[in-house]
Amino acid sequence: MKDNNFQIVVPFYNDEDSFETFVEILNKMETEDNAFILLDNGSDTNEIKKIAENKRKNNWTFVRSEKNLGFGGGIKYAAEFVEKEFVAWMPGNLKLNPSDVYEVIAKQNLDEKYLYIKCTRKNRPKIDHLKTRIFGIIASIYFGKKIFDAGGTPNLIHKDFFSIEKDFPKDFSFDVFVYYYCLLNSFKIKRPSISYKTRVHGESHWQKGLISEIKLTFNILKYKKQWKDISKIKI
Repeated sequence: MKDNNFQIVVPFYNDEDSFETFVEILNKMETEDNAFILLDNGSDTNEIKKIAENKRKNNWTFVRSEKNLGFGGGIKYAAEFVEKEFVAWMPGNLKLNPSDVYEVIAKQNLDEKYLYIKCTRKNRPKIDHLKTRIFGIIASIYFGKKIFDAGGTPNLIHKDFFSIEKDFPKDFSFDVFVYYYCLLNSFKIKRPSISYKTRVHGESHWQKGLISEIKLTFNILKYKKQWKDISKIKI
């Protein structure tokens, strides 16, 4: 495979089993392209670091933050280590096969600075799809833009985006913010489809049921003015 003009950031927090399985998949990929940056996002132990040291291969890089920066904070931190022009990101929960993610992004034409890729999630449980649809309707009305499947991943944007603002959302609302920013600034937005699976190891650090999802939704809605102000800053 050819070298591509992107690197994919993947944050992990206390997910040793997922990290080890993720690395095993990467090590079987038939590419020497250094396409993945795996972030230990302030885990409580050094187990992830030990796995990385023992299973290191040329198609991924390992970085560590000594404290947990949140999902959005972790993406911004790891983006500083990206050496390519575009930064992509995905969760490390193995609902997506990293090999599939690499192939989907590698097929895209990354020749435009004002480009945003946000994959559309397919083959999800019906209840998850319904909740996503409901949030999309609420967010679209509130923000005045069509914001559907805002949690779709992987995402990709030009590296210059990460230099415009220090106070990006640090939690899982980060994906919604980036989507909103690109809509306000008339980016070319691509939504290729990608198939989702069930989580392989452990459990979500924030999805603890309906209450946690409602709480995140209200947090996102209260950011409207702040996000609109940030979106006036161009890359």
